[in-house]
Formats: sequence, structure tokens, C-alpha cells
Amino acid sequence: MLRRVPRALRTAVIVAVLLAISASIAQSWTSGTPGTAGYTQTEWGPLGPADRDLLVKVRLAGLWEAPTGQQAQQQASRAEVQTVGTNIHAEHVELDRLVLETADQLGVLVPSRPTAEQLSWMNEMSGLTGTDYDRVFVQRLRAAHGVVLPLIAAVRVGTRNELVRQFAEEADQYVTRHLGYLESTGLVDYAELPEPPSPGLLAAGRGPADLVVPALVVVAAVLAALALFSAMRRRPAPVRAPAPDPTARAIAAIAAPRPAGDDVPPRPRYAEGRVTGSHSRISQTGPHSRIPTISQTGPRHSVRR
Repeated sequence: MLRRVPRALRTAVIVAVLLAISASIAQSWTSGTPGTAGYTQTEWGPLGPADRDLLVKVRLAGLWEAPTGQQAQQQASRAEVQTVGTNIHAEHVELDRLVLETADQLGVLVPSRPTAEQLSWMNEMSGLTGTDYDRVFVQRLRAAHGVVLPLIAAVRVGTRNELVRQFAEEADQYVTRHLGYLESTGLVDYAELPEPPSPGLLAAGRGPADLVVPALVVVAAVLAALALFSAMRRRPAPVRAPAPDPTARAIAAIAAPRPAGDDVPPRPRYAEGRVTGSHSRISQTGPHSRIPTISQTGPRHSVRR
């Protein structure tokens, strides 16, 4: 049956199965337990990928939020927004010093300049004035703090490294205060903020990467079903024997005519001096008696009748 399945379809099924197996093995290698791939040992305990990522994200936040807060002190039109800018600038300078010290102790490399997206936000606000600046400043920083705060909380409750845990506790206090500063202005449009993740497939600590293997398994199953369906459609119909012809059977039962010459009666056969057949017996009396036999015994041969 496999020979009747198109080669391209067979190849697709095999590739999907191999990808599912490879992804499953890769996830088992990077599942994140202390001492496995991605972890390094330090004097404060194992340092994992999430720990390093937190230090990088907090450093990136300070690289653009600190100068933006300083800018708001002169460019904002409302006094409360200027005050928020002053507080955010001063506290991000302190938080940035803390993240650099922690990263240096743990040997983690952190960036030295903002990302392209962060630079685009800074350039956008540099071209604004008045209430437009106030609104965009508050909304941009409120959205950014809302992204980094869940990362801090997740590392705080799950890290195995004591130094990272202390840093996460302090960073959480800074970011939570900044959220309060920004929301106190009354300029936050909550409808424009990202919605919290809904419980479902990604709940209970599951992420998009956890769906790779199930998705590949589903693809392989669909391709296998298509292959089976294609093979069944290409399957040749069984060859049926023709129905017997009753006329031919009746003709075959009639004996064929005997050829000419078969009417001659059988010839007589002779066995041990006797004639068999219709003239099987000859009279032994009268003038045509049987020829006497010669005795084969004695010194002389005698004739017997």
C-alpha cells in the first residue's frame, strides 16, 4: 500500500514525525532545572536563563526611561507630569546602578544602549509638545513598566539564586512605585494597554514553545490520514471471474461424432493358439480336427491325438 502513496506525501509525514521527535528532545534538554543546560553555578546558587534575562531587561528599561524622565522635567506641560519625570529619572539612576553591580558580580553581560524600538519611542516624544507630550509620555512609560513587572515577579518567586532574588525584590519596589506615579496623573488610557493572558492552553506555566510538539504531532497525523485516503482511492478494483455460460456447458456435454471407419467390428485376437472374438471357438471334431501335438518326452517323439 505504501508504494501507492505519493512520494511527496510520504516525505512530508516522515519530516513531520522527525521534527516532532527533535523538538521534544530539545525541550527536554532546555526544560530548566538546576544543573542542566542554561544554568551556571555561582556562590549564590544556580544562575538560570530567566535570571540573566531579567538583568538585561531591567538594564534596557533604564537606558531609555531615565533620559526620558529627565526630558519630561522641561518638556511636559503639566506640573504633575514634570514631577513624575523627575522621580522616574532619579530612581532609574539608582536602579541602573544596582543592576550593573548585580550583573558584574554574576558575570552577566548587559547592553549599553537602548534597542531600536526604544530609540523610536524617544524620537517620537522629542517631536511632541504640550498635552500631546504629556499623554504620550505617560502612556509609553506605563506600558513599558507593565511589561517588565511580571518578569520581575516571575523571577522573584522562581529563581534559585540568592543574589538575583534580592535584586528582584528591590526592582519590584521601584517598578511598582513608577506605576503609581504614572497612574496618578490620570492620563493613562487603560483600554490601550495589553490585556492580561487568558487561562487556557498557555496557563499553568506553559508557554508557546510547549505547543510545538503537539502541533507537529497533529500535522503528522493529518498527513498520515491523507496518505491513507490517497492510497485507498488509488487501490485497483478486484478482478471478478466471468459468469459461466449455460449454453457452453450444455454443448460441452454432447458427445462428438465418431469419425468414419469406426463402424468396422474389432478384429479377432489370438491368444495361446486360440481365436477370440466372434469366432472364438473352433470345432475339434470331424475332418478338421485339431492338429496333433508331438510329445516332447522320451527318447522318441510320439504323436498324440
